[in-house]
Amino acid sequence: MCTLFFLSLAYAEEERVYTSSKSIFLSHAELPSKLYVGQIFSLKVKAIVTNSRFDDIITLFNESASAEILNPDAKWQPLGNSSYENTFYFKLKSPSVKLPLLHVTLLSQGQNVESETLDVPSLHAVQLKKEPLFSNVIAQNLSVNKYKTTTFDAKNAIIVLEIEAIQANLRDFHLSAIAKNGVDSFSENSTSQKIYYYAIIPNYQKTFEFTYFDLPSNKFLKISLPVIIENEEVSTQLGLNPKESIFEFYKNIAYGVLAFIFLLLFLRRRSVLYFLLMATFIALFILDKNPLNKVELKSSSTLMILPTEGSTVFFTNPKAIEVEKLAERQQYVKVLLPDGKIGWTSRENIVKH
Repeated sequence: MCTLFFLSLAYAEEERVYTSSKSIFLSHAELPSKLYVGQIFSLKVKAIVTNSRFDDIITLFNESASAEILNPDAKWQPLGNSSYENTFYFKLKSPSVKLPLLHVTLLSQGQNVESETLDVPSLHAVQLKKEPLFSNVIAQNLSVNKYKTTTFDAKNAIIVLEIEAIQANLRDFHLSAIAKNGVDSFSENSTSQKIYYYAIIPNYQKTFEFTYFDLPSNKFLKISLPVIIENEEVSTQLGLNPKESIFEFYKNIAYGVLAFIFLLLFLRRRSVLYFLLMATFIALFILDKNPLNKVELKSSSTLMILPTEGSTVFFTNPKAIEVEKLAERQQYVKVLLPDGKIGWTSRENIVKH
């Protein structure tokens, strides 16, 4: 019995000494010599863990007013030889940067086994000069995959860009010189980000330009895109509403003239063929006015820039109004408002006459 008691004491003492000794050793990779406010900055952290009595590693961060942690739940990757590695991404928010304290904790069946804290030295970030063309984006790489310009109303066009970037603050894309512009949708995968950006521009504008700060070259790069308003569906470069275009004007005259000619021929020759041809052109004229495409937009319905969930809303109608249906895409309908604007709305907002 006595022997068992002393063995228990010895084991408890061994356990106390074991758990009181430090078994987590943290270090970080060399910090970059130059950083910029708004930049997405990566910090690679290495942990050497000599304690084998754990089944998970978690990381907690203190709050910081000068840096935002973007991936606090990033998983630690084993390197072998009791070493682990993780890469954390921070967005720098001010010139004087103090990264949040990094607390690494070993867990065993959900219980805290041991913790260690890493304190990264203070950093300095350069505030880039704000210019009208600067998009606020700082990136390792940026490209415009595709873009499209269509008529928005009688005086303006809307340009939509699909932009992809690597290790960038792409969500911040904004041009101060444009009254209405912004990020319509955002997605990311690892270090790659993609946005759909829109801008309402005058329909006489010939080029669309912006700059971003390129980290590899350490300078501003300009992207310049020719503005070509596409003749999409009912939109034309002559006017948003096809009923207002020169082509439509002459087409309506042609329908009327041909119908009148076949009416005269029918009255003169009494041929059923001429009557049918006259009726055909009259029907085409009526059909071209699209009475079947006149629908009602429910009150409090929203119109969006793009037919995507979460797209930017630019109009909400206070009461039910009659609109013209132009196109359909999945659960969205493209409509023409009485004031000439075009937008997308959910199919459930449409009531057929």
